[in-house]
Amino acid sequence: MRYLFHLILILALLVVAAPDITQAADKFPTKPITLVIPVKAGGSHDLHARGITSIITDILGQPMIVKLLPGGAGMRGTGFVAKAKPDGYTILFSHNGWDQLVPQTRQLPFNSLKSFKSIARINHSVSTMITRSDKPWKNLKELVEYAKKNPGKINAGHSGVWGSSYTTYQLLMKATGIKLNLIPHKGGGPALRAVLSGQDDITFAQTPQARPHVKAGRIRVLAVMGDKRFTHDPDFKDFPSAGDFGWPKAGFKMERIFLAPAGTPPERLKVLRDAFAKLQTNKSYKRFMKSIGMPTQFVPGDEYDKRRAKQYAEFTELLKAVTQK
Repeated sequence: MRYLFHLILILALLVVAAPDITQAADKFPTKPITLVIPVKAGGSHDLHARGITSIITDILGQPMIVKLLPGGAGMRGTGFVAKAKPDGYTILFSHNGWDQLVPQTRQLPFNSLKSFKSIARINHSVSTMITRSDKPWKNLKELVEYAKKNPGKINAGHSGVWGSSYTTYQLLMKATGIKLNLIPHKGGGPALRAVLSGQDDITFAQTPQARPHVKAGRIRVLAVMGDKRFTHDPDFKDFPSAGDFGWPKAGFKMERIFLAPAGTPPERLKVLRDAFAKLQTNKSYKRFMKSIGMPTQFVPGDEYDKRRAKQYAEFTELLKAVTQK
């Protein structure tokens, strides 16, 4: 009888505790989240991640740890996340080139549109063309004039074939008729260092990368690779745009996006999306983005997912236009 009493008591306690057990099982995250960046350190993604991961940790209640996996124009790190367990603990910090353009240029063991769900787009930007201050070109027009007289003589560093800088070179060469000697690197950081060392003549850099070197006088900005100047940025407002020289479409707009494997449970994906939405009103985040001179142009993950297929098709047309003889 006593045994039966104890058995009933244990069962009753289990029933009472069951909601707590279920709640604990559903809680996310309960351990650190790995954020994969598919390039080497020193680029604009790396710089963004340093601030974002330190701030979003307080929102999620768990650390977000950066893992750099460069190679294959972003495809090594992208493929790593595509194959990762879809539990929300491995996510990708990418951009529209790696997500929607590069996968169309090679055979891959994954389908980028089907393999990922968007968490958020945080902003977009165009790059600046930079050179060492001791180089003879004062602006993009002078560089183009030199390149026309010396085809293939300018060493142009980029972050990977059909990455954002490579694509910008292709657009520029198509617009101007020049020929550049394109040299690949494993990210914007290594490409910048190659220019600083004198190994390469030019490269493209985002303003956070270029800023300290511009201020120190080590590099010169030849042009903002878009149709407008950076009038909002006191350090770059006086530099001409490619549009000023008559080449408004010789640039690539990079959209910085966070992605999760497509099979991530909806409730966990929601937690990640909500965290990035909350980030937008965080004062520390706003101060950080202002300190690196970058805008906040948030697009929720569900909304950005609707754009991806359309933009993928637009890149298909871009590839045809750029490679057409």
